[in-house]
Amino acid sequence: MLKRRKKIAYAIVAFIVALTVGLIIGIYSVVINGIVENNVINTISEIASHDRNTITNYVEFNWKNLERFSSRLNRNQGSLTDDDKVVEYLKHESQESSFDKIYMITEDGTYYTDLAYRHQNSVVNGENIFYDFMPILQTKHQNMVGFDALPILEYDKVAIYGHKLEDEYNIKVGSENRTVIAAIGVARRSTITSGLVLESFLDGDGECRGLTTVVDLKGDIIVNKVDSDKAEAGNWFRNIQTYEKTDMSWEEVRQNMTENKTFLFRHTNGGKSRVSYCMPFDDNIDWYFRLTVDYEALNEQGSPFIMLVIIALAILVSVSIVALIIVLRTQNKTEQALAREKAQSEFLSNMSHEIRTPLNGLVGLNYLMITAIDDPSKKNQVKAWLSKSHSTSKYLLALINDILDVSKLRAGKVEVVKEPLLIEALVDAIFSMQCDNIKNRGIEYNTDVKITVPCILGDEVHIKQVLMNIISNAAKFTPAGGFIKLSVRQIKTDETHVTTTFICEDSGCGMSKEFLTKIFDVFTQERNSNSDSIKGTGLGMPISKLLVNAMGGEIKVESELNKGSKFTISIPAEISDIPDYLNFNVDEEAERMAQAYKSETESMKVLIAEDNELNAEILIEILKDSGFEVGYAVDGSQAVEMFAQSKPNEYGVVLMDMRMPVMDGCEASKKIRSLDRPDAKTVPIFACTANSFKEDRIKAFDSGMNDFLTKPIDIKALLQKMENLRSGNTEGKKE
Repeated sequence: MLKRRKKIAYAIVAFIVALTVGLIIGIYSVVINGIVENNVINTISEIASHDRNTITNYVEFNWKNLERFSSRLNRNQGSLTDDDKVVEYLKHESQESSFDKIYMITEDGTYYTDLAYRHQNSVVNGENIFYDFMPILQTKHQNMVGFDALPILEYDKVAIYGHKLEDEYNIKVGSENRTVIAAIGVARRSTITSGLVLESFLDGDGECRGLTTVVDLKGDIIVNKVDSDKAEAGNWFRNIQTYEKTDMSWEEVRQNMTENKTFLFRHTNGGKSRVSYCMPFDDNIDWYFRLTVDYEALNEQGSPFIMLVIIALAILVSVSIVALIIVLRTQNKTEQALAREKAQSEFLSNMSHEIRTPLNGLVGLNYLMITAIDDPSKKNQVKAWLSKSHSTSKYLLALINDILDVSKLRAGKVEVVKEPLLIEALVDAIFSMQCDNIKNRGIEYNTDVKITVPCILGDEVHIKQVLMNIISNAAKFTPAGGFIKLSVRQIKTDETHVTTTFICEDSGCGMSKEFLTKIFDVFTQERNSNSDSIKGTGLGMPISKLLVNAMGGEIKVESELNKGSKFTISIPAEISDIPDYLNFNVDEEAERMAQAYKSETESMKVLIAEDNELNAEILIEILKDSGFEVGYAVDGSQAVEMFAQSKPNEYGVVLMDMRMPVMDGCEASKKIRSLDRPDAKTVPIFACTANSFKEDRIKAFDSGMNDFLTKPIDIKALLQKMENLRSGNTEGKKE
């Protein structure tokens, strides 16, 4: 009985699904048919626009040729003193131009050709071959175009391009010193069709199922795409009257053309259903463009697409209904995955903003040091720049280490480090990183530090990150002549704790009250006339708030449009004594340590495997200056060969890059460990690599390496490890 009920339930569900799919397919078929038809009509419109513009460009090109002819005629009129010279000149111009013939029209309507001077009574073989061009010239425009048959030409009809001469030219030619008022160029109709499309509507035999036609406002057909040279000069309005069926009468078509409208109508003629798309030329060209396409061609354009959409829709609806049950059961997991994806997306978007600011400081300091290194008077300045560069690089390294910790980011966790930090040194470091950038914008930048406790336990990297976000934003939105001020105040909460408040004020464009309510939302940025041209990720403020919250602090913002902004960051912390290592210069300590190693360290030879020439050069120089001998290999294969050919225990340590050509560091470590010699099993191998993920560490240790140093390498830590090896201390090695 239960099975029967299930079968009935499944049958009902199947029926509902089938009915739903059928209804959706029916509805969508109608909608898609309309969409496809609109798309095809849009395609026709694009082709028509292309063809019309092609013809327009050709007409304008011919007008330009006539303008240039007029300029040349003005320059050469002094040599055209008799009719024979004028005729010869026109013959030459016709041969060099894009026209079949060129005419010069005089003020009384007579004209010159490349054959002779023609007047009202020009008779050849008993026939008056004079053509009156004056009606064509009766227009307000300097350029004009017409279409007619000329007695002197063998073609049925030609396109006639006219250009009135500039008044200041006052060109007079011929034996009777006639005044030339216009230039006329004529060309066969076939030249107009160059570049027309229509190949989009070919049938299986390659035959075109469309017709491109140009007509004038009287309905006379000027050219068509199919066979323009032999096309009969029919009248489109008369043709419409013979159609079996049409959406528009010929009077309605003529009225639309008179009103300069773009329009479309359907019609049937000779059993063929077609659609005609009509659009005018510009004001200077009194022609209309018509593109006619067979309905059969339109259906073929859309039928495959409709069929594919219907099939895809049927599959999609069926799968969606089945998948809905699964989606509902796994909704919680999906939401968690989306949250992780969102966090990762925020991280990627913010990387450029967060990393480039300290990089800008490093690049600027390096430039200053390069330009001043040979100037003895700037020795102290260079030392100061070196100290700032060292501080900035440490901040950048710590920031990158935080950013690359993807597992923490996906879990929504921020690791807060509590270490002694000097407030004034922190403010000075921010000042050194931001000062040049701000002052180069023409903005005044000041700091005001009034504190009672110089050293606290806090997360220097994250505090810097927050302040850098706020100050860099202030710099972007503060115009030249404004100011930015960073103030620091403290309130002692008890004998061992203090709250440090950082206040950043600026005279920038400010923010609206509406935006202040969502300033800490992800991907939000104020949009107004002052800020539209300034790009940003919209992540700086949300990240700042998250970091401040993680440190147990609070961030507030006050702002008013066109009056600036004020950010207040309050961070509680434990009071700390100033440790010894914050009382002296780090660079001087490194130099002292290097000298001590150089004088005291027993000679130890180091094998370096590094494919980057600059990194190798830096490492070699540091180790040599510290009293070590160095062997250098450009890849893992060479490192294995050099170790194999060395004397036993010749190398006291191997510094191995992980990514190298020919043979990578992990493979090279395995090769060294497999060599048949005692020291191959015991020689310390340190990974020196830019790879910093957990899986990279595991891979390095699995290959036989003893330690893992990430780039940029902490020189102080490296030298300490070398001292440990010299003294026999194994601290820092893999257990």
